[in-house]
Amino acid sequence: MRCGIVALLFLSVANLQGLTDNREAQQIVFMLMLVSLFSLLVRNIWVTLFILWTVFLYSFFKFASGSIYLSNIFLGSVLYYLTKASFKKEHAGFFINGFLWFVFLNIAYCSVQVLGYDFMFSKILYNEGFVSYGKNLTPNGFMGSQAIMATLTAFAVPLLATRGSAWAWAGAAGLLVLLVLFKTSLCFLAGAGGLLFVLYYKLPRKIWIGLVLIAALSGLGYVQKIDKIGTERFVQWQRVLSDWKVHPITGWGLDSFANETPTKDFRYAQTIDDYSYHKEPDGKEYTDIKWIKWWDNPHNLYISLLYEFGLVGLILFAGYMRQNFMRFKVAIKNSNTVGLMGFILVVLGVSAGHFPLFLARTAVLIIPAFAIYENLTEE
Repeated sequence: MRCGIVALLFLSVANLQGLTDNREAQQIVFMLMLVSLFSLLVRNIWVTLFILWTVFLYSFFKFASGSIYLSNIFLGSVLYYLTKASFKKEHAGFFINGFLWFVFLNIAYCSVQVLGYDFMFSKILYNEGFVSYGKNLTPNGFMGSQAIMATLTAFAVPLLATRGSAWAWAGAAGLLVLLVLFKTSLCFLAGAGGLLFVLYYKLPRKIWIGLVLIAALSGLGYVQKIDKIGTERFVQWQRVLSDWKVHPITGWGLDSFANETPTKDFRYAQTIDDYSYHKEPDGKEYTDIKWIKWWDNPHNLYISLLYEFGLVGLILFAGYMRQNFMRFKVAIKNSNTVGLMGFILVVLGVSAGHFPLFLARTAVLIIPAFAIYENLTEE
Protein backbone atom coordinates (compact mmCIF):
# COMPACT_ATOMS: atom_id res chain seq x y z
CA MET A 1 0.00 0.00 0.00
CA ARG A 2 2.86 2.39 0.74
CA CYS A 3 4.35 1.67 -2.69
CA GLY A 4 0.97 2.29 -4.33
CA ILE A 5 0.50 5.60 -2.54
CA VAL A 6 3.97 6.74 -3.59
CA ALA A 7 3.23 5.62 -7.16
CA LEU A 8 0.19 7.91 -7.15
CA LEU A 9 2.59 10.86 -6.95
CA PHE A 10 3.30 10.19 -10.62
CA LEU A 11 -0.37 10.37 -11.63
CA SER A 12 0.32 13.45 -13.76
CA VAL A 13 2.21 11.36 -16.33
CA ALA A 14 -0.61 8.82 -16.70
CA ASN A 15 -2.23 8.51 -20.10
CA LEU A 16 -4.44 5.84 -21.67
CA GLN A 17 -4.44 4.83 -25.30
CA GLY A 18 -7.68 5.89 -26.94
CA LEU A 19 -8.39 8.61 -24.39
CA THR A 20 -7.05 11.91 -25.68
CA ASP A 21 -8.15 13.83 -22.60
CA ASN A 22 -5.42 13.46 -19.98
CA ARG A 23 -7.76 14.57 -17.21
CA GLU A 24 -10.17 11.74 -18.00
CA ALA A 25 -7.33 9.22 -18.18
CA GLN A 26 -5.88 10.37 -14.88
CA GLN A 27 -9.30 10.25 -13.22
CA ILE A 28 -9.71 6.62 -14.31
CA VAL A 29 -6.22 5.66 -13.14
CA PHE A 30 -6.82 7.43 -9.81
CA MET A 31 -10.08 5.52 -9.32
CA LEU A 32 -8.61 2.13 -10.24
CA MET A 33 -5.57 2.63 -8.04
CA LEU A 34 -7.69 3.50 -5.01
CA VAL A 35 -10.02 0.53 -5.56
CA SER A 36 -6.95 -1.72 -5.83
CA LEU A 37 -5.33 -0.28 -2.71
CA PHE A 38 -8.55 -0.57 -0.70
CA SER A 39 -8.82 -4.25 -1.68
CA LEU A 40 -5.72 -4.88 0.46
CA LEU A 41 -7.60 -3.80 3.59
CA VAL A 42 -10.29 -6.50 3.53
CA ARG A 43 -7.89 -9.11 4.97
CA ASN A 44 -9.06 -11.94 2.76
CA ILE A 45 -6.86 -13.01 -0.14
CA TRP A 46 -9.75 -14.32 -2.25
CA VAL A 47 -11.81 -11.15 -1.90
CA THR A 48 -8.74 -9.03 -2.66
CA LEU A 49 -7.92 -11.05 -5.78
CA PHE A 50 -11.54 -10.86 -6.98
CA ILE A 51 -11.55 -7.06 -6.64
CA LEU A 52 -8.21 -6.83 -8.46
CA TRP A 53 -9.55 -9.12 -11.20
CA THR A 54 -12.54 -6.80 -11.56
CA VAL A 55 -10.18 -3.84 -11.98
CA PHE A 56 -8.22 -5.81 -14.59
CA LEU A 57 -11.35 -6.72 -16.57
CA TYR A 58 -12.57 -3.13 -16.58
CA SER A 59 -9.19 -2.07 -17.97
CA PHE A 60 -8.82 -5.03 -20.35
CA PHE A 61 -12.11 -4.19 -22.08
CA LYS A 62 -10.93 -0.57 -22.42
CA PHE A 63 -13.32 0.97 -19.90
CA ALA A 64 -16.19 0.61 -22.40
CA SER A 65 -18.59 -1.18 -20.03
CA GLY A 66 -18.79 -2.37 -16.45
CA SER A 67 -18.40 0.88 -14.53
CA ILE A 68 -21.53 0.03 -12.52
CA TYR A 69 -20.05 -3.39 -11.67
CA LEU A 70 -16.79 -1.82 -10.58
CA SER A 71 -18.52 0.72 -8.35
CA ASN A 72 -20.91 -1.84 -6.84
CA ILE A 73 -18.14 -4.33 -6.11
CA PHE A 74 -16.08 -1.55 -4.55
CA LEU A 75 -19.02 -0.41 -2.39
CA GLY A 76 -19.74 -4.02 -1.47
CA SER A 77 -16.12 -4.42 -0.36
CA VAL A 78 -16.46 -1.25 1.74
CA LEU A 79 -19.52 -2.75 3.48
CA TYR A 80 -17.61 -6.02 3.93
CA TYR A 81 -14.66 -4.16 5.48
CA LEU A 82 -16.82 -1.98 7.73
CA THR A 83 -18.70 -5.03 9.01
CA LYS A 84 -15.50 -6.92 9.78
CA ALA A 85 -14.09 -3.88 11.57
CA SER A 86 -17.18 -3.12 13.67
CA PHE A 87 -18.64 -6.56 14.51
CA LYS A 88 -16.70 -8.65 16.97
CA LYS A 89 -17.66 -12.24 17.69
CA GLU A 90 -19.96 -11.22 20.54
CA HIS A 91 -21.93 -8.94 18.18
CA ALA A 92 -23.01 -11.70 15.77
CA GLY A 93 -26.28 -12.25 17.62
CA PHE A 94 -27.13 -8.55 17.29
CA PHE A 95 -26.95 -8.77 13.49
CA ILE A 96 -28.88 -12.05 13.32
CA ASN A 97 -31.65 -10.74 15.57
CA GLY A 98 -31.90 -7.55 13.52
CA PHE A 99 -32.11 -9.65 10.35
CA LEU A 100 -34.90 -11.80 11.80
CA TRP A 101 -36.89 -8.76 12.95
CA PHE A 102 -36.62 -7.38 9.42
CA VAL A 103 -38.01 -10.66 8.07
CA PHE A 104 -40.86 -10.58 10.60
CA LEU A 105 -41.82 -7.04 9.54
CA ASN A 106 -41.79 -8.13 5.89
CA ILE A 107 -44.09 -11.05 6.64
CA ALA A 108 -46.42 -8.78 8.60
CA TYR A 109 -46.62 -6.42 5.64
CA CYS A 110 -47.35 -9.38 3.34
CA SER A 111 -50.54 -9.86 5.39
CA VAL A 112 -51.46 -6.23 4.75
CA GLN A 113 -50.88 -6.71 1.03
CA VAL A 114 -53.02 -9.81 0.55
CA LEU A 115 -55.86 -8.02 2.35
CA GLY A 116 -55.71 -5.25 -0.24
CA TYR A 117 -54.22 -2.47 1.92
CA ASP A 118 -50.79 -2.17 0.32
CA PHE A 119 -49.76 1.51 0.41
CA MET A 120 -46.23 1.06 -0.99
CA PHE A 121 -46.59 -0.96 -4.19
CA SER A 122 -49.07 -1.01 -7.06
CA LYS A 123 -49.67 -3.54 -9.79
CA ILE A 124 -48.98 -2.34 -13.33
CA LEU A 125 -51.75 -3.38 -15.71
CA TYR A 126 -50.80 -3.96 -19.35
CA ASN A 127 -53.02 -4.24 -22.40
CA GLU A 128 -50.89 -3.87 -25.52
CA GLY A 129 -48.80 -1.41 -23.60
CA PHE A 130 -49.04 0.51 -20.33
CA VAL A 131 -52.59 1.21 -19.19
CA SER A 132 -52.91 1.91 -15.50
CA TYR A 133 -52.02 0.99 -11.95
CA GLY A 134 -54.07 -1.40 -9.88
CA LYS A 135 -54.11 -2.74 -6.33
CA ASN A 136 -51.21 -4.96 -5.38
CA LEU A 137 -52.41 -8.16 -3.72
CA THR A 138 -49.13 -10.04 -4.14
CA PRO A 139 -47.19 -10.78 -0.91
CA ASN A 140 -44.00 -8.87 -1.74
CA GLY A 141 -43.30 -7.50 1.72
CA PHE A 142 -40.91 -4.58 1.43
CA MET A 143 -38.87 -6.43 -1.20
CA GLY A 144 -40.97 -5.41 -4.22
CA SER A 145 -41.18 -8.93 -5.66
CA GLN A 146 -42.65 -12.22 -4.49
CA ALA A 147 -39.57 -14.11 -5.68
CA ILE A 148 -37.26 -11.80 -3.70
CA MET A 149 -39.54 -12.09 -0.68
CA ALA A 150 -39.24 -15.86 -0.99
CA THR A 151 -35.46 -15.50 -1.15
CA LEU A 152 -35.47 -13.43 2.05
CA THR A 153 -37.66 -16.01 3.79
CA ALA A 154 -35.37 -18.87 2.75
CA PHE A 155 -32.35 -16.96 4.13
CA ALA A 156 -34.08 -16.67 7.51
CA VAL A 157 -34.85 -20.38 8.00
CA PRO A 158 -31.45 -21.60 9.32
CA LEU A 159 -30.89 -18.38 11.30
CA LEU A 160 -34.22 -18.65 13.10
CA ALA A 161 -33.79 -22.38 13.72
CA THR A 162 -30.57 -21.75 15.67
CA ARG A 163 -32.10 -19.28 18.14
CA GLY A 164 -32.67 -22.16 20.56
CA SER A 165 -36.26 -21.82 21.78
CA ALA A 166 -39.33 -23.86 20.89
CA TRP A 167 -40.81 -20.71 19.38
CA ALA A 168 -37.80 -20.42 17.09
CA TRP A 169 -38.24 -23.99 15.84
CA ALA A 170 -41.93 -23.40 15.28
CA GLY A 171 -41.12 -20.17 13.46
CA ALA A 172 -38.60 -21.94 11.18
CA ALA A 173 -41.24 -24.51 10.28
CA GLY A 174 -43.71 -21.67 9.68
CA LEU A 175 -41.25 -20.05 7.27
CA LEU A 176 -41.24 -23.26 5.22
CA VAL A 177 -45.04 -23.12 5.09
CA LEU A 178 -44.78 -19.55 3.80
CA LEU A 179 -42.30 -20.70 1.15
CA VAL A 180 -44.90 -23.21 -0.04
CA LEU A 181 -47.40 -20.36 -0.40
CA PHE A 182 -44.88 -18.16 -2.21
CA LYS A 183 -44.62 -20.87 -4.92
CA THR A 184 -40.94 -20.32 -5.60
CA SER A 185 -39.60 -23.85 -5.77
CA LEU A 186 -35.87 -23.22 -5.52
CA CYS A 187 -36.28 -21.00 -2.45
CA PHE A 188 -38.41 -23.65 -0.76
CA LEU A 189 -35.84 -26.37 -1.51
CA ALA A 190 -32.94 -24.18 -0.37
CA GLY A 191 -34.75 -23.18 2.83
CA ALA A 192 -35.54 -26.82 3.61
CA GLY A 193 -31.88 -27.69 2.98
CA GLY A 194 -30.81 -24.94 5.38
CA LEU A 195 -33.10 -26.32 8.08
CA LEU A 196 -31.77 -29.85 7.56
CA PHE A 197 -28.23 -28.52 7.89
CA VAL A 198 -29.07 -27.02 11.31
CA LEU A 199 -30.86 -30.22 12.39
CA TYR A 200 -27.72 -32.22 11.55
CA TYR A 201 -26.13 -30.69 14.66
CA LYS A 202 -29.25 -31.05 16.83
CA LEU A 203 -30.65 -34.55 16.22
CA PRO A 204 -29.41 -38.14 16.46
CA ARG A 205 -28.08 -39.34 13.12
CA LYS A 206 -30.78 -41.95 12.44
CA ILE A 207 -33.59 -39.46 13.03
CA TRP A 208 -31.82 -36.92 10.82
CA ILE A 209 -31.46 -39.42 7.95
CA GLY A 210 -35.17 -40.21 8.25
CA LEU A 211 -35.98 -36.51 7.99
CA VAL A 212 -33.77 -36.21 4.90
CA LEU A 213 -35.73 -38.99 3.21
CA ILE A 214 -39.04 -37.37 4.16
CA ALA A 215 -37.77 -33.99 2.94
CA ALA A 216 -36.63 -35.51 -0.37
CA LEU A 217 -40.07 -37.02 -1.00
CA SER A 218 -41.80 -33.81 0.09
CA GLY A 219 -39.58 -31.74 -2.19
CA LEU A 220 -40.32 -34.04 -5.11
CA GLY A 221 -44.05 -33.69 -4.47
CA TYR A 222 -43.71 -29.91 -4.16
CA VAL A 223 -42.05 -29.44 -7.55
CA GLN A 224 -44.55 -31.79 -9.20
CA LYS A 225 -47.80 -30.56 -7.65
CA ILE A 226 -47.26 -27.00 -6.40
CA ASP A 227 -44.51 -25.20 -8.30
CA LYS A 228 -42.61 -26.96 -11.04
CA ILE A 229 -39.01 -25.94 -11.58
CA GLY A 230 -38.94 -23.65 -14.60
CA THR A 231 -37.12 -25.20 -17.54
CA GLU A 232 -37.25 -22.13 -19.79
CA ARG A 233 -33.88 -21.03 -18.41
CA PHE A 234 -32.13 -24.29 -19.30
CA VAL A 235 -32.18 -23.49 -23.02
CA GLN A 236 -30.85 -20.00 -22.26
CA TRP A 237 -28.09 -21.42 -20.05
CA GLN A 238 -27.03 -23.83 -22.78
CA ARG A 239 -26.75 -20.99 -25.31
CA VAL A 240 -24.96 -18.71 -22.84
CA LEU A 241 -22.40 -21.39 -21.95
CA SER A 242 -21.84 -22.04 -25.64
CA ASP A 243 -21.13 -18.33 -26.17
CA TRP A 244 -18.93 -18.19 -23.05
CA LYS A 245 -16.51 -20.63 -24.69
CA VAL A 246 -15.56 -17.88 -27.15
CA HIS A 247 -13.85 -16.00 -24.27
CA PRO A 248 -13.35 -18.62 -21.53
CA ILE A 249 -10.65 -16.87 -19.49
CA THR A 250 -11.96 -13.30 -19.30
CA GLY A 251 -15.60 -13.86 -20.24
CA TRP A 252 -17.37 -11.18 -22.26
CA GLY A 253 -16.64 -8.45 -19.72
CA LEU A 254 -18.33 -6.72 -16.82
CA ASP A 255 -22.06 -5.99 -17.27
CA SER A 256 -21.98 -7.58 -20.73
CA PHE A 257 -24.79 -10.12 -20.41
CA ALA A 258 -27.73 -7.73 -20.66
CA ASN A 259 -26.04 -5.12 -22.84
CA GLU A 260 -24.33 -4.70 -26.15
CA THR A 261 -20.70 -3.64 -25.87
CA PRO A 262 -17.96 -2.75 -28.38
CA THR A 263 -16.93 -6.44 -28.38
CA LYS A 264 -20.45 -7.95 -28.15
CA ASP A 265 -23.25 -6.95 -30.53
CA PHE A 266 -26.03 -9.26 -29.34
CA ARG A 267 -28.42 -9.92 -26.45
CA TYR A 268 -30.64 -12.83 -25.44
CA ALA A 269 -34.38 -12.68 -26.16
CA GLN A 270 -36.60 -14.15 -23.45
CA THR A 271 -40.02 -13.80 -25.10
CA ILE A 272 -41.44 -12.22 -28.24
CA ASP A 273 -45.03 -11.04 -27.87
CA ASP A 274 -47.63 -9.35 -30.06
CA TYR A 275 -46.19 -10.40 -33.37
CA SER A 276 -47.94 -11.07 -36.68
CA TYR A 277 -47.10 -12.35 -40.13
CA HIS A 278 -48.04 -10.73 -43.40
CA LYS A 279 -47.33 -11.12 -47.10
CA GLU A 280 -46.19 -8.35 -49.39
CA PRO A 281 -47.41 -8.15 -53.02
CA ASP A 282 -44.13 -9.68 -54.11
CA GLY A 283 -45.07 -12.85 -52.22
CA LYS A 284 -42.44 -12.51 -49.47
CA GLU A 285 -43.45 -13.17 -45.88
CA TYR A 286 -42.58 -10.68 -43.15
CA THR A 287 -42.88 -10.66 -39.38
CA ASP A 288 -43.97 -7.59 -37.42
CA ILE A 289 -42.49 -7.78 -33.91
CA LYS A 290 -44.08 -5.40 -31.42
CA TRP A 291 -42.46 -6.48 -28.17
CA ILE A 292 -39.27 -8.33 -27.24
CA LYS A 293 -38.46 -9.06 -23.61
CA TRP A 294 -34.73 -9.50 -23.12
CA TRP A 295 -33.00 -11.58 -20.47
CA ASP A 296 -31.36 -9.08 -18.12
CA ASN A 297 -29.58 -11.76 -16.09
CA PRO A 298 -28.98 -15.50 -16.55
CA HIS A 299 -30.60 -16.10 -13.14
CA ASN A 300 -27.62 -18.20 -12.13
CA LEU A 301 -24.69 -16.76 -10.18
CA TYR A 302 -22.22 -19.34 -11.43
CA ILE A 303 -23.07 -18.77 -15.09
CA SER A 304 -22.96 -15.01 -14.50
CA LEU A 305 -19.44 -15.33 -13.10
CA LEU A 306 -18.31 -17.44 -16.05
CA TYR A 307 -19.91 -15.19 -18.64
CA GLU A 308 -18.90 -11.79 -17.26
CA PHE A 309 -15.82 -12.57 -15.11
CA GLY A 310 -14.52 -15.59 -16.98
CA LEU A 311 -13.13 -18.82 -15.61
CA VAL A 312 -10.73 -16.88 -13.39
CA GLY A 313 -13.65 -15.12 -11.67
CA LEU A 314 -15.43 -18.41 -10.96
CA ILE A 315 -12.22 -19.97 -9.61
CA LEU A 316 -11.69 -17.03 -7.25
CA PHE A 317 -15.30 -17.34 -6.01
CA ALA A 318 -14.82 -21.10 -5.53
CA GLY A 319 -11.61 -20.46 -3.60
CA TYR A 320 -13.40 -18.04 -1.28
CA MET A 321 -16.22 -20.52 -0.64
CA ARG A 322 -13.76 -23.38 -0.05
CA GLN A 323 -12.05 -21.18 2.54
CA ASN A 324 -15.40 -20.67 4.30
CA PHE A 325 -16.09 -24.41 4.36
CA MET A 326 -12.60 -25.20 5.70
CA ARG A 327 -13.03 -22.60 8.44
CA PHE A 328 -16.34 -24.15 9.47
CA LYS A 329 -14.76 -27.59 9.64
CA VAL A 330 -12.49 -26.52 12.51
CA ALA A 331 -14.75 -23.87 14.08
CA ILE A 332 -16.72 -24.23 17.29
CA LYS A 333 -20.26 -25.23 16.25
CA ASN A 334 -22.22 -22.72 18.29
CA SER A 335 -25.64 -21.39 17.28
CA ASN A 336 -24.30 -18.34 15.45
CA THR A 337 -21.67 -20.23 13.48
CA VAL A 338 -24.08 -22.99 12.45
CA GLY A 339 -26.81 -20.49 11.62
CA LEU A 340 -24.56 -18.35 9.42
CA MET A 341 -23.11 -21.40 7.69
CA GLY A 342 -26.67 -22.54 6.97
CA PHE A 343 -27.39 -19.04 5.65
CA ILE A 344 -24.38 -19.30 3.31
CA LEU A 345 -25.57 -22.67 2.00
CA VAL A 346 -29.03 -21.22 1.32
CA VAL A 347 -27.46 -18.30 -0.56
CA LEU A 348 -25.48 -20.74 -2.72
CA GLY A 349 -28.59 -22.83 -3.39
CA VAL A 350 -30.87 -19.90 -4.22
CA SER A 351 -28.19 -18.40 -6.47
CA ALA A 352 -28.52 -21.36 -8.84
CA GLY A 353 -31.80 -19.87 -10.08
CA HIS A 354 -31.90 -16.29 -8.76
CA PHE A 355 -29.43 -13.41 -8.46
CA PRO A 356 -29.56 -11.96 -4.91
CA LEU A 357 -25.95 -10.74 -5.03
CA PHE A 358 -26.83 -8.51 -7.99
CA LEU A 359 -29.58 -6.65 -6.11
CA ALA A 360 -28.75 -3.94 -3.57
CA ARG A 361 -31.74 -4.85 -1.39
CA THR A 362 -30.44 -8.41 -0.86
CA ALA A 363 -26.70 -7.72 -1.16
CA VAL A 364 -26.93 -5.62 2.03
CA LEU A 365 -28.18 -8.76 3.79
CA ILE A 366 -25.64 -11.18 2.33
CA ILE A 367 -22.36 -9.23 2.53
CA PRO A 368 -22.48 -8.46 6.28
CA ALA A 369 -23.50 -12.06 7.03
CA PHE A 370 -20.43 -13.38 5.20
CA ALA A 371 -18.17 -10.85 6.93
CA ILE A 372 -19.53 -11.70 10.41
CA TYR A 373 -19.16 -15.40 9.66
CA GLU A 374 -15.52 -14.78 8.77
CA ASN A 375 -14.97 -12.99 12.08
CA LEU A 376 -16.62 -15.85 13.96
CA THR A 377 -14.40 -18.49 12.36
CA GLU A 378 -11.07 -16.67 12.61
CA GLU A 379 -8.48 -18.51 14.63
